[in-house]
Amino acid sequence: MGGAPPPLTIDPSQRYLATIKTAKGDIVVELNAQAAPQTVNNFIYLAQNGFYDGLTFHRVEPGFVIQGGDPLGNGTGGPGYDIPPEIKLPHVDGAIAMARLGGPPESTPSSGSQFYITIGAQPNLDNNYTVFGVTIRGQDVVRAIRVGDVIQRIDITTADGSAVAVAPPQATAIPAPTPLPKPVTCEAVPLNVNADDHILGNPQAATTIIEYGDFQCPACAAFHPQMKTLMGTVSDTVRLVFRHFPLPQHDKAIPTARAAEAAALQGKFWEMHDLLYEKQGEWSNKPLAEITATLKAYAEALKLDVAQFERDLVSDAVAARVQRDVASGRAANVAGTPWLFLDGRDIPLQAFQQPDTAAQLRSYADRRAKDIAGLSTKAFNFAKPEQVTRKDAKYVMTVKTNRGDVVAELDPALAPVNVNATVFLAQQGYFDGAPVVLNDPQIGAILFGNPTAAGNPGFECGVELTPGAMSKPGIVALFGNGNTSSAQLIFTYSPTLELDGRFSIIGQVISGLEVVKSLKAAQGDAKADAIQSVIVEPKR
Repeated sequence: MGGAPPPLTIDPSQRYLATIKTAKGDIVVELNAQAAPQTVNNFIYLAQNGFYDGLTFHRVEPGFVIQGGDPLGNGTGGPGYDIPPEIKLPHVDGAIAMARLGGPPESTPSSGSQFYITIGAQPNLDNNYTVFGVTIRGQDVVRAIRVGDVIQRIDITTADGSAVAVAPPQATAIPAPTPLPKPVTCEAVPLNVNADDHILGNPQAATTIIEYGDFQCPACAAFHPQMKTLMGTVSDTVRLVFRHFPLPQHDKAIPTARAAEAAALQGKFWEMHDLLYEKQGEWSNKPLAEITATLKAYAEALKLDVAQFERDLVSDAVAARVQRDVASGRAANVAGTPWLFLDGRDIPLQAFQQPDTAAQLRSYADRRAKDIAGLSTKAFNFAKPEQVTRKDAKYVMTVKTNRGDVVAELDPALAPVNVNATVFLAQQGYFDGAPVVLNDPQIGAILFGNPTAAGNPGFECGVELTPGAMSKPGIVALFGNGNTSSAQLIFTYSPTLELDGRFSIIGQVISGLEVVKSLKAAQGDAKADAIQSVIVEPKR
């Protein structure tokens, strides 16, 4: 739409309802115009003028949020203007709030059209985003939303059902493009640890924290001594990976990230990392033109080869190294700094700031080390699977276990990308020796296929859904997070409608269903049943 934010035309004392129409049902939200009048006014303005019609939910984080309202469909679009923050309400279950760029809300008023709805209470988001309403009906629809689901339209009424008048568009509205469905592919997992990542602590530790940071970010500098103290306590069982995520509002974030990488080339990444955070108050507010001289002085203090440091500081290789971290952060949906992951799971900053964090983390790390002891030591880190199947063929997969064989027919017509990935991994011996992770009689399914405890073989594939197919037993599917499939296999032995529409189905068990039901996960001192091997052959 462009231009300035719309003029205030709503009555802040009025009660407004927004009905978000989707193919999976309606989501009804009560908007709180008293707490966030400008935000509610803007949301109503965009909805009434058809801005949201045909857009998609481009981000889905199970147990966290769904997010939509971006005309570009990739998290970077908006209406062409920003709305100032109105931060008053908490992130209760079903809260609707405006997404924005990272950074302090008062200095980053970047809310425009993108909104998110929480799945469960998310107090870690409080005081950073404008909550402007709460879901009153359709939270089951919220939980059913998947990436790519379409916002058909958003209807606005008052609580008594009256229509709502709004300002006309300030410029001729260009129909917001509906992103074309993206082809399903397999991509490298952004949160896997790379050979050249910067690691503090035990490089072989079973537990990994990945921190995305910005050296000019005040919150990062404030958190730095806390993380340093924590790692001093748990560094024998935990490894910390630091990755750059310079925020656009920080003019010296990129030069300082490059300085850390230039120091890394002389073996002093962590020394420069610590110095930049500890001295942030000294350099952060200086003119940009002075930062190179400051960084040179830091290099001298660290006894680096200063001439080499200056060359590396502006080199293409160092710039590319920083950009690689940024790309991995974007792929992992990092939206600000500091942003933390624990073994691939997005963890709120507050979880690392509790009095018992060190004890809790050590206990977790000890349990994890015990859980993965004896698992495969093979280094499975494929960037992508090779193409090894044909779409016009079917395949027979024989899963050999200590309790007998399970035979399934794999059908590329159901999920060509995910069937190919499974066959490729079987050919590589990925599943051999993998323990049964779960046998849930209430659901009627088993889960296995995590031989390295990484949860993936280095890549994840997009989900290829077959709705309604979970209504019979013997389904073979790939476990995932709703957006992507891992390499972990699900075998059902009962109808599992609660799993329907969530995972990529790749085939059907044709014999050995009683073996599936009998397989056991580890319990107490009893070891889990193991998958001896998985053999896949073309069906004759």
